[in-house]
Amino acid sequence: MRKKRVLIVEDAPYMREMMVEMLNHAKDRYEVVGFATNGKEGVEKYRELKPDLVTMDLVMEEMDGIQAIKKIKQEDPNALILVVTAMDTPENRNMAMDAGADGYLWKPFTINNLLDVLERMFGKDKSGW
Repeated sequence: MRKKRVLIVEDAPYMREMMVEMLNHAKDRYEVVGFATNGKEGVEKYRELKPDLVTMDLVMEEMDGIQAIKKIKQEDPNALILVVTAMDTPENRNMAMDAGADGYLWKPFTINNLLDVLERMFGKDKSGW
């Protein structure tokens, strides 16, 4: 089975490092192919790298996660995007899902939370999102 290629869009360095560390626990299934520190850079990296999945923070400088999700989905409706945010409110969740996000994970989370969400996103059953 081919590894799933992941792009991490996150402005906090410690969160980027933590996500890489967590994904390394499943390095037979996932490979981090790039990083972006804001939504604008995330859109550019998506075009360049064509990852299988994007993890997207919502609150970032220059272009926020909602705008970046819309832009990526506009260019590639099949893009798979997991929102990873500390801003877990019903409004943010609805905005993210309406923008085209495929999953939602709030901070703080555990390695098991992350891997479970990824397995569901890459699986056939996307109910419950």
